Amino acid sequence: MSPNVPSEKRSLIAAALASGTSLGEAAEQFGVSRKTVQRYLARPGFQRLVARLRGELIATALGRMSQQMTRAADTIAALLDSDEQHIRLRAGRAMLSLGLRLRDSVEIADRIQHLEDEFDRRQETEA
Repeated sequence: MSPNVPSEKRSLIAAALASGTSLGEAAEQFGVSRKTVQRYLARPGFQRLVARLRGELIATALGRMSQQMTRAADTIAALLDSDEQHIRLRAGRAMLSLGLRLRDSVEIADRIQHLEDEFDRRQETEA
C-alpha cells in the first residue's frame, strides 16, 4: 500500500467501497486520487479486506432481517384466516412460494457446507 496514505484511511476507503460508495466518491471523500483507489483495488489484500467488510455488512443486515421474518410469517399466516377469499388466496400463495424458496436456500447452503467440509477433510488427509 502507498506509504503516503495512512493505514486507517485505507481501511476507511475499504469500508466505504464495501458499503457501495463508488471509486470516485471514495477518492473525493478521503482526499486521495481515483487512481490511488484503483491501485488499492488491484491488490489482492485490499480486495480481501473490501470483501470481508462487505460480508460483515451483509451479515448484519441479514441478522436484522431474520429477526423480522417470524413477524412477517405470522402476518401472512394471519391473512390465511381473512374473510376475503382473494386475500386468503394471495396469503396462501405467498406462504407456499416463500416457504419453498426458503427450503431450497437452506438445502443448498447445507449441501455447500457439506462439500466444503469434505474438501477440508480431504485437504487435511493429503497434507
